[in-house]
Amino acid sequence: MEQYYADCYDRFTDLHKQILVAIEGLDVEALDWVPAGNTNSINVLVTHLCAAERFWAADIATGRSSDRIRENEFKVSGLGNHDLVQLLDDTRQTLQDAFEQLALHDLHTIRHSAQHDMHVTTGWAILHALEHTATHLGHIQLTVQLWEE
Repeated sequence: MEQYYADCYDRFTDLHKQILVAIEGLDVEALDWVPAGNTNSINVLVTHLCAAERFWAADIATGRSSDRIRENEFKVSGLGNHDLVQLLDDTRQTLQDAFEQLALHDLHTIRHSAQHDMHVTTGWAILHALEHTATHLGHIQLTVQLWEE
């Protein structure tokens, strides 16, 4: 794996570790709790960010098709800590497999997201996925703080 992609993989891994620290010890009730009407549960946030990582940093970045159904990510409930750990682990494996296929010159390759009707570079897709995950990590951390009050 090229060093740039290894560095990106390390960043995703670190963000995932921070998610696991934040949700450690939470039961299903806490993971399904919605703090306000227009927010999402931790289960939804983790499911959504993992799907987005696979979509942008694996599918779009490598130019393969995606079977993502985004709306379904927001209907998830009933997952426990073990389920979320497995989801994060599976997602990291998908990212590792994708990053091992990419070369540095691929960062400039234009990719198309039919779901968003937009063209982006491979580099943009990976950076967008990292940014998106970091944002939702913050949402998860705030949700945990509100739950524990």
